[in-house]
Amino acid sequence: MTVGQRIKLYRKDCGLTQSELAELIGVSMQAVSKWETDAGMPDISQIIPLARVLGTSTDMILGYLDDGHLKEAEYIREQLPDINLLTDPAEIADLYVRAKAFFQKHPNVPDIALVCLECVTAQISEKSSRVNRAETLEEIERYGNSVFRYETDADRICKAYCLMSRAYDLLGEGGKAEEMINRVPMIWGDRSYWEAEIAFADGKYDIALHKVKESFAVKARFIARCIRMVTWITGKTETEDVDEHGIALQEYMLRIIEAFLSGGDYLPWRQVHQKSSLHLSLVRRYMKIGDVEHAIDHYERLAALSDRYLAALESGRFGNSLMFEYESDGCCDGKKALEEKLQKARAYLPNEA
Repeated sequence: MTVGQRIKLYRKDCGLTQSELAELIGVSMQAVSKWETDAGMPDISQIIPLARVLGTSTDMILGYLDDGHLKEAEYIREQLPDINLLTDPAEIADLYVRAKAFFQKHPNVPDIALVCLECVTAQISEKSSRVNRAETLEEIERYGNSVFRYETDADRICKAYCLMSRAYDLLGEGGKAEEMINRVPMIWGDRSYWEAEIAFADGKYDIALHKVKESFAVKARFIARCIRMVTWITGKTETEDVDEHGIALQEYMLRIIEAFLSGGDYLPWRQVHQKSSLHLSLVRRYMKIGDVEHAIDHYERLAALSDRYLAALESGRFGNSLMFEYESDGCCDGKKALEEKLQKARAYLPNEA
């Protein structure tokens, strides 16, 4: 934060206009305007009068942190991780008092501004009906602006966007909430994921689960391809545990699909293809290492998947599935593909199984 920005902040905290500040220190309003827009600097002889009128010190105006303030900042940083923002309202209130007092003197320390933003958002959630909406909006924007102006850590900047989005949403500012969440860069997660975080923090667990599944579904195809590629690479590697490694990867992929991409009547062909291919491969791999029990288990799961798919075809009740677009266009004969996989899987098993 520049000297001019600090003068403006302290002036507003004192409830003074530019004209009133100018009159108190004996300069023109245009001079104060130039200071606050960084078009000019106060004369050295005006720094002490400025500090007295604004109720601060020359060090504060010039942005200097002494040892005492450095220790206070460190104390605030150490306290936040020990507080549960969902269940410790008294501790949050105490920390917020200290962090806010520090911020008022040093608005150019962005991680303390982020502490303020985190505390005030938790307080809004705790007592949203009792907050002064206009004052609270001004507060969160002041903290956010400090983070966005001075912070260089990408994680903290993205966290500020998410906190401000949640705060705006709690205060009924839907448009601003959406604007903030849309600023989160894709590299740090997509919008659906951060909407899940916000919903979870507000106790909206059904929405949070829906959003996190939505987020994962967007990435699932690429995750599947990554695991498939690693499996292929593993298969080309001359190591003793190549099959065990491949099994671990494919079992992991199955768990991902079951946890995030399955449920209800939604049975898209891509998911059926992925799951059936994994089951077939695992039958082969388990038989290769002599684990007949697990091989049979995956054969049975493949058969159950095939039965479910065929039942959906016969019933005509497809829900929101997209798999039948593939069927009707002749792009993929799902029934035939599953039958062939079942035959291949059965051929790997011993006759008595």
